[in-house]
Amino acid sequence: MQFKIHPVDVQECESCGVRSNSLFANLNSDDFRLIEQAIHETGIPAHATLFDEGASGQFLYTLRSGLVKLVRYQSDGSQRIIRMLTPGDIAGLEITAHPLYDSTAIALTEVTACRIPLAVIHRLEGASPRLHSQLLRKWHEALKQADDFIADLASGNARQRLARLLLRLSHGDSGQQVLLPSREDVGAMLGITTETASRAVAAFRREGLLLATDRQGRHFRVDAARLGSVAARND
Repeated sequence: MQFKIHPVDVQECESCGVRSNSLFANLNSDDFRLIEQAIHETGIPAHATLFDEGASGQFLYTLRSGLVKLVRYQSDGSQRIIRMLTPGDIAGLEITAHPLYDSTAIALTEVTACRIPLAVIHRLEGASPRLHSQLLRKWHEALKQADDFIADLASGNARQRLARLLLRLSHGDSGQQVLLPSREDVGAMLGITTETASRAVAAFRREGLLLATDRQGRHFRVDAARLGSVAARND
């Protein structure tokens, strides 16, 4: 699929709202001049695939808006969502150390991302110790987030798992609007059936833990304090 892209200039990179959480957080103006015109802002429609597991890695993607799931497919064709990416996260970080993508990246929503050629990363890594340091930090963050994702969302009952997912999506902020993935995706993230995920979401809505903000029932506000209580106990 062809995505809408346009070049990103140095000023856009330096003033980007997610820069403080991105791979380029510590770069200075001289560093940015090395990558001018090489990075493109990319518009990715919901459900589109950014890259496939096992494909040769050419680009990394820094998310500016939207949600992306990282998926590994099982031998029976089922999917296991190993991580969910939010703005500031990087899709494809593994290709800085290995030639192939180790999962499939799929947009859960409309996504805006900066597409970064791997060659640019290698060029900068040799020229800027700041990028090398940031790469190591991002690797550590990605590994910890993947471990936490599995630990939080693969243990406990369905209510606990859903509560933890919602707290992740809202960053624990009741004022934060949350876009809830499809019930199938929720089930794949939590290791439960689609039917169980649907029942758990419906129960949370009845109990006021989730307040729909659109007619489609995709966008919600959450009661973070009560979700925290559910996440911490067996009920």
